[in-house]
Amino acid sequence: MKNIFLLLVLFLFLSCAKHEPSESQSPKSISEDALKDKILQSYPNISIGDIQKIDDNLFEILINKQIYYATSDGKFLIVGNIIDLDTKESITENTKMKQRVKIVNSINDSNMIIYKPNETKYILTIFTDSSCPYCQKLHNEIDDLVKNDIEVRYILFSRNGAEVEAYKQLVSAWCAEDRLEAIESIFLGDLLDENLTCDNPINENYEFASTLSVEGTPTIFLQDGRIIPGYQNHQDIMAFIYK
Repeated sequence: MKNIFLLLVLFLFLSCAKHEPSESQSPKSISEDALKDKILQSYPNISIGDIQKIDDNLFEILINKQIYYATSDGKFLIVGNIIDLDTKESITENTKMKQRVKIVNSINDSNMIIYKPNETKYILTIFTDSSCPYCQKLHNEIDDLVKNDIEVRYILFSRNGAEVEAYKQLVSAWCAEDRLEAIESIFLGDLLDENLTCDNPINENYEFASTLSVEGTPTIFLQDGRIIPGYQNHQDIMAFIYK
């Protein structure tokens, strides 16, 4: 991957005299539990999630829901993208993709508005906001995506929070007797009755967006955890899916 840099953050005090191991010596690998204890000794207020050893040199660690790495001897903590020079793959991005898939798959279908083809060959999950012009453009591509056997799952997301007109319109659309018709209306710029309320997932969707680091709309999640940020037409989306 292009333009990816490694940022090494060393959490350790260096002594005046540094002992260099001889060629016959090699750093001893510590256990996952020992590594966790060592990190918490320096940073007791952080939250440590999964720790796994990815090879003889590195551990991958989830700290405060962010991905870090540590050398196998527990000496250095590293933040940034780790690239496998043999495969040219980002180990970090592969982990992020798995995390996204897990989170997206945890969202209940009842939180979504689903456009389902006769035969589903692929699924897109899209965080969308009817007040976003690029979401409106993407909405015009839905029919073509569905015609190509791509199921589109909308997650209604008020990107500017709950104190804006768009939030009220999303709630009204969700609570309408015919949600699909209501969604069409608000994407066309029509205003729905703001007094129409019910139990709705809009606030919960905001939390999912935060967990997935959704910063703008539309944000399209592919089944394998890849992301298409922003508007793309249906041809480009399909090319991205199947490349």
